[in-house]
Amino acid sequence: MRRPAVAVLLSALLAIPGVGVLPTPVGAVVTAPDVGVFATTSLAPGLTLTDATISGPNRVTVLTANLAEPTLQPTYLNPGTVSATATLTTMANRVGAVAAVNGDFFDMGATGAPRGIGISDGTLIHGPASGWNNVAALFANGAASRGAVTQIFLDATVTLPNGTRLTATNLNSPDIAANGIGVYNPLWGDQPRSQVLDGATRAREIEITNGRVTRVSTTPGGKVANGTVVVLGVGTGADALAGIAVGDAVTVNYAPRGGGGTPRVAIGGNLVLLQDGVPTTVSHPKNPRTAVGFSADGLTMWLVVVDGRSTTSVGMTYVELANYMRSLGADDAINLDGGGSSTLVARMPGATSVSVRNTPSDGSQRAVPNGLGFVSTAQPWSTTIDNTTPGRFTASGNWGTSSYSGQRYGTDYRFANPVLASDPAWYRVNIPETGNYRVEVWYPADPGYNDSTPFIVATTSGNQTVRVNQRTNGGRWVSLGVFHLAAGDGDRVGVSRWTSGTGYVIADAIRVTRV
Repeated sequence: MRRPAVAVLLSALLAIPGVGVLPTPVGAVVTAPDVGVFATTSLAPGLTLTDATISGPNRVTVLTANLAEPTLQPTYLNPGTVSATATLTTMANRVGAVAAVNGDFFDMGATGAPRGIGISDGTLIHGPASGWNNVAALFANGAASRGAVTQIFLDATVTLPNGTRLTATNLNSPDIAANGIGVYNPLWGDQPRSQVLDGATRAREIEITNGRVTRVSTTPGGKVANGTVVVLGVGTGADALAGIAVGDAVTVNYAPRGGGGTPRVAIGGNLVLLQDGVPTTVSHPKNPRTAVGFSADGLTMWLVVVDGRSTTSVGMTYVELANYMRSLGADDAINLDGGGSSTLVARMPGATSVSVRNTPSDGSQRAVPNGLGFVSTAQPWSTTIDNTTPGRFTASGNWGTSSYSGQRYGTDYRFANPVLASDPAWYRVNIPETGNYRVEVWYPADPGYNDSTPFIVATTSGNQTVRVNQRTNGGRWVSLGVFHLAAGDGDRVGVSRWTSGTGYVIADAIRVTRV
């Protein structure tokens, strides 16, 4: 990644934003149009989700990650074992990921195991099959991360009792190389290893526990017990294991090799799309696609899913995908599994779990063996402003002060009669970054207070009004909803007197939280 990346504004690719509907919170009735899901949505510090419609036609969904953000942690996703598959939403929710895309090509319809490499938290989960060495890798960069498209190989040996060292060709792989030797550990899972012989007629398997052989067989097993490692040879690889007997001392070692060091996270793909900003791939029919790209300095990462096989999104060729990744600013990019596997999930603002954000071509999520996502360790930014907070609350002389209700937030609260004029009381909030924020209000409730108090939220798309019945739900936080707010200091939340409801309108406290 030597060439400086060309900065291209992703917003230039955007078409009509999608429209979403926010749920009406308890105690509040929305009277203005709901705030929709914008084309670009902030998911966490350093991570955004963008929907784009481009020529083709194609619908593209993009995760853009600032890898210099220390609270944004790349994460390898899987169902818990190598030879298992699950939907991407299941895998992402399993570890609390905020967003993810599907990962490697795999042995669909048989073992389900991925063909390339998998590294999680620096631990080698499975090695690459022959020819499946291209990876998207994330390395530690202080408390943050740095990404690269690189090649990683398996360095594995089996040392026999006489000191002979055999080279192992595979680790937890769906197929063993011709005349090769595969190593399997408890991470493999439950699938019978008879499926990994790839047509070989001779096989020999040895089980090793605490450095000693505990079983020798010509019939491969399935699940590997904790504390045990299995060595399975096929063809001449089986012949090399022929002299091994129960009780013999056999040592197995394996580690990733290449890539400029051991990554924190790595996942395999089939081919490199971009290298130093130059497309390196050949043409291929249009299909749904998943790709990962990095900027020249390795600090910006794009995870891209292109819908396909429909009239509204036809998919991309490899060359088109390479050029699209370059248009985003990627210097290097790799192609991951596509077709019906192409899926992107994200936990949207206010949600507690991820949901599918693209349209998988199978009509629903395909069960896949792994994925690449992000966990955010950021504590959500939040601020609370009371009517007595210095410099943060303003109201005209028409607003009175009361400490009558014990449900008040602080020492007192403000009240005013309803009139056919706004005369709002304003809360001034310094928003740290443009994005989505949950706005909540606190007020004392009373049968004599207003049943339709207008709260005004100043958003990036204009003022949004939410009416709240202040006769109920007092003495607690009541959500007005999630709103897209602009960065900077200014009047963000107001309480208006303009209402046909009867009874005092109350201005007590607000809380604004980044989501």
